[in-house]
Amino acid sequence: MGRYGHYVIDADGHGGEPRGWRRRIESRFMPQMRDYVASMREKYKTVPGAGQRANFEDGGVGAAVDDELEFDGELRAGMTDPAKRLEDMDLEGIDVAVLFPPGSGEEWALGDPAFAAALCRTLNDARAEYASHAPDRIKLVAKLPMIDPERAAEELDRCVTEHGFVGMVTATHIQQRNLDDRAFDVVWETAERHGVAVCTHGGGQAPGQVPFGIERFPTRLGVHAITHPLGAMQAVYNFTVGGILPRFPKLRVGFMEAGVGWLPFWLERLDEHWEMMPEQAPDLDRPPSEVFAAHGFLTMEPTETMVPYVLEQVSPDVICYSSDYCHWDCDFPDSVRLLAERDDLSDENKARVFASSAARLFALELPSDAGAPA
Repeated sequence: MGRYGHYVIDADGHGGEPRGWRRRIESRFMPQMRDYVASMREKYKTVPGAGQRANFEDGGVGAAVDDELEFDGELRAGMTDPAKRLEDMDLEGIDVAVLFPPGSGEEWALGDPAFAAALCRTLNDARAEYASHAPDRIKLVAKLPMIDPERAAEELDRCVTEHGFVGMVTATHIQQRNLDDRAFDVVWETAERHGVAVCTHGGGQAPGQVPFGIERFPTRLGVHAITHPLGAMQAVYNFTVGGILPRFPKLRVGFMEAGVGWLPFWLERLDEHWEMMPEQAPDLDRPPSEVFAAHGFLTMEPTETMVPYVLEQVSPDVICYSSDYCHWDCDFPDSVRLLAERDDLSDENKARVFASSAARLFALELPSDAGAPA
């Protein structure tokens, strides 16, 4: 049990990439790797800390590395060192962490399917090495070359069978294609066959991405504020009205780092439109809200005020705790404490949010003393 009396599964942490991992790519792809890192430097130059948080009172950051392929600069040491990560998990009160890879357009890197596949494979293998330090506590989701769905399905199969990954992550759209494009069915079929989670996680502002909504925002503040919830709304539509979940009814889908308050409104609106125009959603045989409630999950910020409302209106099992460790806008080391101290959530709902919902999403076992609701 974590330090605040709860068994805690972090449904969306970050890091897990050993320093120098980009240099492990096949030598023939090194020119593309340099171009790709340069594109990231340019794209994210206005994000605080290049997206990473380094202002810690305890000085717990690793030294910056002078390497043209190291994009992130100074990082919390646990982002690259698994032993330090376990220390930080204990400090924050986390028992198990599901770690998500970078979200910098690896799915379609440089528009080159061969390079994207090599980049994802190198990234996944490096992260598997990190997680092998404590496989009972550190779990991973795979980054896939979605620009080429067949290659993406093959990489997911490899990551699950060789490394024991518990899911996959994709941007909320893939350049010109929405996720309900039938070309991606081979990926969803692979995830369903293995029984692993499918997760969407931003990606709207990544290098090489086709803009969706963010093109009207001139500041990083505006882009970052709109891209995650708007992209998640798009993805929820694709998985429900777009027919992915009706076609693959055993899938479990997480819509990560987008907040929660928008979900009841969006499902209500989708239900209304489906009732009026059901012929335009031929794969759907019940309201989108029912489909979502049976398959969908969100992650929350620890102080979001809409959490009790969403649990009541959508499903008591729909929301998972996440740390967002260790991005520039995370609450480390206080995210578990902030949630544990809330007085607007019952102990039963805290048990769901802290552990049982994430255990359902990622098919993880809970210990008998986790306090999960029946």
